Amino acid sequence: MRRVASKLLVVVVIVVAAFCLDLKLDLFPAAAESEEVAALDETNKMERMELELAKHFKARSERFSVTYTGDKQELSKKMTEVIRAALKHDDYSAYILESYIYTIRSWGNKSTIALEARYRETLEQTAVVDRTVAKALQSIIEPGMNEHEKIKAIHDWVVSHVEYDKTLKHYTAYDAVTLGETVCQGYSLLGYKMLKQAGLTVLIAEGTVNTGEHAWNMVQVDGVWYHLDLTWDDPVAAASAGSQITAQKVSPSESTIRYNYYLRTDEELRVDHQWTRTYPAANVSYADTIRELEKQGGQAERSRFSRLKIALGLHWLEPEYTVSSSAQLNQVIQSALDSKAGSLSFRYEQGDQFAAALKAAFKRINVAVGYRASYEPYAGDQSLLVNLQLEYAK
Repeated sequence: MRRVASKLLVVVVIVVAAFCLDLKLDLFPAAAESEEVAALDETNKMERMELELAKHFKARSERFSVTYTGDKQELSKKMTEVIRAALKHDDYSAYILESYIYTIRSWGNKSTIALEARYRETLEQTAVVDRTVAKALQSIIEPGMNEHEKIKAIHDWVVSHVEYDKTLKHYTAYDAVTLGETVCQGYSLLGYKMLKQAGLTVLIAEGTVNTGEHAWNMVQVDGVWYHLDLTWDDPVAAASAGSQITAQKVSPSESTIRYNYYLRTDEELRVDHQWTRTYPAANVSYADTIRELEKQGGQAERSRFSRLKIALGLHWLEPEYTVSSSAQLNQVIQSALDSKAGSLSFRYEQGDQFAAALKAAFKRINVAVGYRASYEPYAGDQSLLVNLQLEYAK
């Protein structure tokens, strides 16, 4: 089961009113501020405190304190909200934070907030991650790569170098780069590090899947947001999670890199992912994006995106690679036999009907031919990617 450990933060709030002295010594009366000015000042104080907290979390501070001057009741009421806002400044810090506790001590209108935090990864371990990421990026990011190519290179590196931790004991990017295994949180942390260091805008998203809590990435490409689930594009992880990525005839060892959860829209990901937090809208089909990019620029640039489309398997969505009915399947198979083709690959739209349609198609053929069929689900929809190996009688 995938678990997002960061979501289980233990928040214990102890508000200690050491000295609640409302000193009202009006020795130097001043003009009363308007309510609007007072509210703005209070907001600015909260924002300054938020930035200070964010700095400490990013520095992996275990014990630290910040001071606040203002309404102690307002502080007590908003403290948890301010901490959550501080953690949003850096997703990496937020998702390696295991737990925290804070106390508030007040003297009149001056308060000291003391925090204790526990992290799943030390600064030294993060430094190891940073060095590994820098070395990996140096080897896979080539000069002149665009954002689309960088994301694919990073996706492929993570899926190839990390396996899902079936013991559910390893949660960090450090575990991923040193042990070669982690749960979904570690995949998303490593993805976050690599994508960010490659110059991309990225965040970590969390929600639930059929096996429980889950984490993945969102990344911005040419100003458009997409979901990127590195864990579920690892076939070993997918099989462990019961996502049925590996279908009836295809084992994970036959293909180590998949793109079923690569740059997906909200609608596409909601087939088997749910989330309640607010994230940037992902509402542009990546297949449509690549299709448009194939038409722009010079020949070299168009060819570049055509190659990317094929590498990602997006070409299976094109009509020339799609079989949409049993009648069309009959025609495609007959055409392959007429040309003595040794193999045949296509996407079959009505996946649940394919086995019966294939059997019926070969019953109609008056040719001595044997066949072997392998197939797997395509990109989370109802279609199948099919490969037929044809063997002719000698």
